[in-house]
Order: sequence, then structure tokens, then C-alpha cells
Amino acid sequence: MSKASPIQTSFNGGELSPRLDGRVDLGKYASGCKNLQNFIPMIQGPALRRSGTRFIAEVKNSADRTWLIKFEFSETQAYILEFGDEYLRFYTNYGQVLSGGSTYEIATPYAASDLTNANDTLRLRYVQSGDVIYFVHPDFPPKKLSRFAPTNWTLTDVDFEGGPFEDVNPDQTTTVYASASTGTVTITASSAIFNAADVGTTFLIESQDGGTLIPWESQKDFGVNVNPLNARRRSDGKIYICATNYTPLSGQAAYTGSTRPTHVTGTFRDGSGTITGTSLDGIIGVDWTYESLDFGVIRISGFTSSTVVTATVEKRLPFNVVGASNTTNRWAFSRWSPINGYPSQIAFFRERLVFATKQTIDMSVAADFENFSNRNTSGEVSADMAIAIVVSSDTVNVIEWLSPSDGLLIGTAGGEFVAGEVTLDEPLGPGNVKITQQSLFGSKSVIPSQVGDVILFTQRSGRKLRELQYEFSNNGYKSSDLTVLADHITAGGIVDITYQQEPHNIVWAVRGDGVLLGFTYNREQDVLGWHRHVIGGNGIVENIEHIPNPSGTQDDLWMIVRRTINGQTKRYIEYLESDFTEDNVITDAFFVDSGLSYSGAATGTLAGLDHLEGQTVQVLVNGAAHPDRVVESGSISLQVDATTAAVGLGYESILQTMRLEAGARDGTAQGKTKRINKVVIRFLQTVGAVAGPDNDTLDRIQFRSGSDPMDQAVPLFTGDKLVEWPNGYDFDAYMVIKQNQPLPMTVVAIMPQVTTQDR
Repeated sequence: MSKASPIQTSFNGGELSPRLDGRVDLGKYASGCKNLQNFIPMIQGPALRRSGTRFIAEVKNSADRTWLIKFEFSETQAYILEFGDEYLRFYTNYGQVLSGGSTYEIATPYAASDLTNANDTLRLRYVQSGDVIYFVHPDFPPKKLSRFAPTNWTLTDVDFEGGPFEDVNPDQTTTVYASASTGTVTITASSAIFNAADVGTTFLIESQDGGTLIPWESQKDFGVNVNPLNARRRSDGKIYICATNYTPLSGQAAYTGSTRPTHVTGTFRDGSGTITGTSLDGIIGVDWTYESLDFGVIRISGFTSSTVVTATVEKRLPFNVVGASNTTNRWAFSRWSPINGYPSQIAFFRERLVFATKQTIDMSVAADFENFSNRNTSGEVSADMAIAIVVSSDTVNVIEWLSPSDGLLIGTAGGEFVAGEVTLDEPLGPGNVKITQQSLFGSKSVIPSQVGDVILFTQRSGRKLRELQYEFSNNGYKSSDLTVLADHITAGGIVDITYQQEPHNIVWAVRGDGVLLGFTYNREQDVLGWHRHVIGGNGIVENIEHIPNPSGTQDDLWMIVRRTINGQTKRYIEYLESDFTEDNVITDAFFVDSGLSYSGAATGTLAGLDHLEGQTVQVLVNGAAHPDRVVESGSISLQVDATTAAVGLGYESILQTMRLEAGARDGTAQGKTKRINKVVIRFLQTVGAVAGPDNDTLDRIQFRSGSDPMDQAVPLFTGDKLVEWPNGYDFDAYMVIKQNQPLPMTVVAIMPQVTTQDR
């Protein structure tokens, strides 16, 4: 028989997998827990009871799946956006945005069924630039949400310039021509290429290769006794009309100069001077007026037949594609259309707006987010032009997410890729871009989170959260499994994640069954701890998002929680209340879910609880736990008058240690009978707790002393509590500490006194 008094000094190993029950040799075993529910393992080591969730509002229609998206202009100007069935609502400063006393909302084209993938993940993707958010959805043209004032938002289609287009000349035999160069025109094709679904999309028409359009050349004459007025030439990818009204004298000619026309407006001369003393004297220099590029863009506005459509010219068509005698086989449809599909992923990278459609990546012109032209006015390829590149792999896998890092990280169902420069000596551009594969784990369609220089993404099955980080030594990205020590905790799959940087560096995740997961993540301190959060009232968390709080001091976690209230399905928007810290007093405590607070004149009735009608609620009155109440007609009656109160659904916070390993005379304590005689628990800012060997054998720890006034709340306690352990001998020697009252708790350390029998 041996006696020992070990100490568990940290709980930031989080909840560990049952598969680690025998791994007492593992470093994380000593700081891990068998069960860590509704506790946050802090980076410093203690286990902090999470605060409750505060009720904000019911979604517009609780019958529909609804999603939250953040709009963060600055750390003090942030909104939560509620996307539901063809509408969008707004929240800021912990309240709903109103206009004229009514909820402010705008219309969207997205039905409730459009917002969610078959695997319960969000189908919309978005990025923000200042007061604008760009949205993409595979079934809708890209849109942008613009904020002009708190009650003045617009959602419009993005008016892209210059594409992107499919490859020109897909069919050498089919030709097209236009009825005019500008305005409303008719486009006629030699064979069936148009579809009614093309209405609203753009179409590119380019001058036919060769033909009668002569290239401009320097020091070329127009011939003797010829007036060059209105002659056309192609130069620098543009078409010019000669504006020289010159009638040459007998034996004279007009010659082009040595300055190539490159202008895009007005008229300029290509040289000056005269030629004399030759057989053909003449004038050097011709005036050239810019007419158009050698290609044009139209937007199809009407469908007549598979060979005829009407359209509006957006970029003037060249003269030599106008009329039945000027056909061209140089044409291309928009890459984005109802037929081809629309982008499903979006990101910013290297000052470009990036879209992903199936396996194709399109990057905008540098610093011009809505311009996707890959043809500049010179007809040459330049580094700042739009980029189009295909993610090639052994199997055809749709792109599931994009995330900028040292390179543009690309997640597909079959693997992870990175896009970047071929050589860093030159800027990213059409001639300096490549995509390389980094790993073959495969990704789920969950928007990843960026933590410093690390990207956290969900593996294809949804059961693993992986980190993707650049390693300079390998000149590539390394991917590590962050759930290897807690593989049980993601059962059901992850459907949503978000990263709350302040105050605890927590990656929050929603599991398929509605359980909220937390992952305290700090590589610098080697803290990788998972924790589960069961929301009070059997709440099912469907979606999470974070924004800075109004003061900018920390991030707030917002969520949509599905509940059954009085037999009806309700979806509530709630947020996780700030931590209870050393700066708080007991009357500040908020440890109820879907709760509300009261502060004011003494009252024996608390109203405004309609969202919890018929529910049994926990109540904290003046800093003390009050007997539970049932909400009737939206209110509850109290035994004592309250000047401060918190009312909501109760939840339990449970900390259960791993099997105790304190050693024995002949080696390990595992597999031997042992008895915990006493336990000292070190608390911080705590009131109310029960402890014991399991959930069915728990004794209440006394925090009220004989000197505390009976008509006042029990003071917060910081220090050690000695607990006579209510148990005999067993093999496991688990220790359970639980808080089931609406009161704060922080467990700093556990110090058992244990006796172990030798075999």
C-alpha cells in the first residue's frame, strides 16, 4: 500500500479521447480531462466556467434554417447579418437594427433552401472590403452588399468589366456577326449556339484573324494621287481611322510616320515632315482617330432563337464584325452563366479579387476588383492583367474553399493546393502563376479559419480539424491533425467553425448534432485543448459567427440556437456573454442560456420572458441563486424583490479528471484498487459547487461561512477547499467537479490524497 498526494495543475489539455485512457505516459494526460463540459480550458491552465448565452431575437421565420454572417468594418463598427428566406436582417451593439420602429431588412434572391448545402454547411461564400461584402453562390451571379448608413444597405449584382470569358474560338466553323457597333444590336450565328438562359450574360466578339484590315506600319505610303481619309489600320490591338483630309498633288504621296498609334481617345499624328528629292515626294505624318479595340463585349438582353439574340453593346464592337459580310469565328461566352454555373468560392489575394468556379480560378486585374479583362489596350499580356488557371489533379474535384496565406490556399475534396508565383522576382501575373498540390487529405465545404499564419480547415469526412502552415525549410505547407488526441469529440462531423481571438484563442465549431465545440489553440504555449458546450434547454446550435464587441475589447461569439418552446420549433439568435473575471462582482454573474438581465427598482416580478414561455428557468437574484421558476405569460414571480437578476435556462458545467496516476510501490497505479481520502480543490472567484467520484455521488461544497449575512449573496471565494471524499476503493479514482447553479466557477488545481493497494 502506498500513499500519494499528486496535483493536477492544468486542465488545458482539454477533453481527451477514451483511446488515451491508458496513455499515462503522454504529456497531455496530466493536463487532460475525461469530460470537460461547459468549461473553457484557459491557456494559463485553469478551467473557467463558460458564461451563459444572452437572448437577442427570434429569427424572422423559425421554420427555416437561417445563417449568420459577419460584417466587420472596424473593431468598433461590426454587424451580424441574418440571412433567411429571401431576406437579410442586421444586428449591431447587441440589438436588432430598426427603421421607424420596425425591423430593418432588405430582400435577397436566396431562398432558405439555397443557403445550405446537402451536408448542412453554409453554401454562401463572402469576402469584405471596407463597406462592401462580395457574395458568391453557385446558382446566382456574384453580388455585393454595400453599406451607406445603418439603415441603408443595398444588395446588387456585380457589374464586372472584361469577363471572365471562356476560351476564344471554341468552334472553328461557327461564325457570328452584329447588326451594329453600338447601342442595341442583333447578334446572328451561323449555327445553334444560343440558349434562353444566356439572357443577362456577356458575350465577346473579336475581329477575324487576317481579313482586309491592314496592320499599321511606319513609313508606308498610301499611294500617289490617293486621299487616305477614312482608311482604317490595326495598331496595338486597336482600330484607327485616318483623319488626314489630304488630296495629294500630282506625283506626291502621304506617308505614315515612325510613332505607332497607341492612344484610346481622340486623334493623334504618327509623325511629321516631308519627303523630297525622290521619285515620290510626299508628306510624312498621318492623323489617326481611335475607333475601337479589335474586340467588343455585348450583354445579351433577349433570346430570339438558337442562332439569334438581341444585346446591348457594353464595349464598342469593331467595324469588321458588323454586317452579314463581316462574320468572325472569334467569339466566346462568359465563363459565369446559368449554363456554366457561377463562382462558388471567393477570396482576396495579392490585391486581386479571386473566384473559383468548379476547378477554375479567376483572379481580377490587380487593384481593380471588378475588372476581369485579360486583354489590355495594347493587345499584350501584362503582369497586372486578370488571371485564369485550372486546378489540375488526378480526379475532378470541385474547389471547396479558398484562403490567402503566403500563397492562395485551395481546398478540394481530393486534396489541398497552393497558387502563387513561379518566381518571386516578378509580380503575380498571367505569365507568372502556378498551382501545386500540398496534401491529399481532402476538404469539407466548411469555411476555414485563419489563426496567425496558420489555416485551420475541416477534413473531408468532417471528423478532423487540420492546420495548414508554411514551412520554410521544406518550401511547402505541412498539415497536422488537431483532433488526434480527441478524435471522439467531433462525432457527427463539423459543419461550421469560427475563430474567437480574444480573450482565449478559441476555435469554435458546430457539430452535426448541434453540440458546440471549443478548441483552445495556442501553439506558442503548446495549448491544444478541446471542450464541449451543451447549451441549456437542449438547445441545438446550428450556426456560429464572431464579431468584436462594441467597445472593441474582445470578440463575441454569436449563434443561432434551435429550441423547442411550448411544443413549437424556435430559432433564437444569442451570443455568449463575456467571461466572469476578477473585475466582476457576484451581481454581474450571468450563467444562464437564452437569458436576460434585469437591473432597476426592486421588483417581485420579472417580465419580458415570452421567448421562454412554459420553460423552467434558473434565476440569480441580487447575486444569489433563487429557486427555479416556470415562465407563465412571459413572466415569473420571485420570493424576494430583485434589483438585479439574470433569468434563463440552466446548464451544468462538468469537469471529470482522467484516471488518477500517482504511482504505487511496485510501479503504476493503473489497474489497482485505490481510494481517494480527501481532495483539496483550488478555486478562483467561485461560489457553489459539488464534487465526488462520479455524477451520481456528489457532495455540495460549503462556501457560506457562519459570519456571512443570511440575507445577502455568498461572497466570491478564492483559495483552497478541503473536501472529504465520498467514496471507497475503486480502480479508476476519477474526480468530478460540477456547477449546476447560475454562479461562477474557476478550477485552478486539484490535489487529492490517495491510497493505492499493491497487487
